[in-house]
Amino acid sequence: MNYVILTITGISIALGIFIGALIVWFIYFWRRREVIDSLMKPEDLIGLGGIVELPFDRESKGKVRVDVKGSMVDLVALTNDSQGFQVGDRILIIQMEGNKVWVTKNDL
Repeated sequence: MNYVILTITGISIALGIFIGALIVWFIYFWRRREVIDSLMKPEDLIGLGGIVELPFDRESKGKVRVDVKGSMVDLVALTNDSQGFQVGDRILIIQMEGNKVWVTKNDL
């Protein structure tokens, strides 16, 4: 009787270790396929909307706040629009040069 219980216990432990290792192996290879990239590229910003934090116009620089990949980012902003931008105005990023963005009004 003791041999049956020991045999079942041994098989259960071996099977548990095998299935646990198999799950860890699947998770490891699944995670290797994912690409985690927290770098901010120009193509990630173009087309995004944001809000003006510091007012600006065609003659001056300002600051806008944009949600990029789940993080709020403040950027130096420039515009070619004839109207100025006030705090709270909605903007749309149309171009990025270096660390500055060119914006226009977002009337949505």
